[in-house]
Amino acid sequence: MKKKQYHRSLFILSIIISLVASCNPEDGEDGAMGAQGEQGPASEDAITITPAAYGIWEVTSEIGSDVAKYVYINEDNTLNILSEDQLGFKRAERTNVTVSVNQITTNGYYGSLNGINNYEVDGDILTLTKSFDPNPVIMQRSSTAPNPSDWITELTILDEGNTTWDRAVDIAFDGTYLLGFNSHDRNIEQINPNNFSLEGVIPTTRSAYAVEIEKSDDPNRQLFQSDNGFRNYHSYIYSSNSFYYTSIDLGAWITGIASKVPGELWVASGNEQTLYHYFSHGSLSPGEILGTISLDFAPNGLDYRDGFLYVTEGNRVHKCQITPEFRAIETYELRNHNVSGITYDGTNFWLASTNTNNIQKLVKIDLSI
Repeated sequence: MKKKQYHRSLFILSIIISLVASCNPEDGEDGAMGAQGEQGPASEDAITITPAAYGIWEVTSEIGSDVAKYVYINEDNTLNILSEDQLGFKRAERTNVTVSVNQITTNGYYGSLNGINNYEVDGDILTLTKSFDPNPVIMQRSSTAPNPSDWITELTILDEGNTTWDRAVDIAFDGTYLLGFNSHDRNIEQINPNNFSLEGVIPTTRSAYAVEIEKSDDPNRQLFQSDNGFRNYHSYIYSSNSFYYTSIDLGAWITGIASKVPGELWVASGNEQTLYHYFSHGSLSPGEILGTISLDFAPNGLDYRDGFLYVTEGNRVHKCQITPEFRAIETYELRNHNVSGITYDGTNFWLASTNTNNIQKLVKIDLSI
C-alpha cells in the first residue's frame, strides 16, 4: 500500500514539473513571468508608440481671442503657446498636458484648449478638435518657429524697493523723485529712487491711482491725476498744487496717463479696454479725443518716450509705435510680478509692481531708450 502511494506522489510531481516548464516563456513569446519576476526577452521586444502630436507646430487657424502663432507640444508633457493679436501684442503661455496617441488633455483650465482635445496627424498637418467646439484648429509642422524664450524679452531687475502703497498704481518721474499715490494718507508721495525713502507728499482730494508729469520746461508744468473709477482726469499746477482743469469724459477707471507734449496725452481706460489719444485746450475750452485704440485686454500704466507709447499689462510691458499705424513692436516681461505703472528717469525705466508675496514694489529694470 505504501509503494502505491509513493509511485502516485512521483507521478503527480512529474506532472507539476511539466506544467511549470510549459509555462516558461521561450523564443521571445509573451508570458506572465515577465510581469511577476525578472524582465524576460518578451518585454525587450515590446513596441512603444510615440504620439505623433509631439513637435513644433505653426497655427493656420485661430485659438481664442489672441491669434496663436506657434504651439509646442513637448515630450516632457508641457505645452507652449506663442500668440500675437491683430495689433501685435504678444503672449507666451505654458501649461502641463497629457498627450496620448489621439488626445491632448490640459491638466486644469487653460484658455480655449481646456479639457480633452482630440487630434489627428496626417503627414505634417495636425487637426485638433477642441472641447465643446466643432471647429477644428489646423496646424502645420514647423522648422522655422522661434525659440519660446525669444518670443518675449525677459527683463532684469537692476534695483528695487518696497512701498507702502496698498494697491496697483501708475507712476511718474518729476526729474528728481518717483511719484505714486498712497491711499492710506491720501497723498501723492515723492520717493527717492536712490534709497526709496519718502522725501515729500502732495495732498490730493482725488483717488489718484494714475499720475503723470507734463513733458514741458514751463515752470507751471502740470501734474495729471486720475480719480479711481471716474471717466476723466484732473490737472494741477505741480509747483503750487493748484487745480487747473478737468478733461472731458473718457473711459471709466483710468489706469494710466502719458504726456506726449504740452496739451497732448494718451490715457488708458481699464473698464473700456481702450487707449485714448487726447488733446487738451486747458481751462479755456473742452479738449478733444484725437483717436481711440480698442484693445482685447485691460491696459494698466502708460509712458510715452521718443515716439513710442509703453503699455503695461499683467507681467508685460509693450512698446508701441503710434505712427504710421498703432502697433506693438516689442514685448517684455517681468517674471513673478504684476506690473501696474511705468515711468522713465532719463536712463532706465521704472515699474510699479506687485510681487508673488503681494508686496508693492518699485523696480528699476534694464530697459532703456
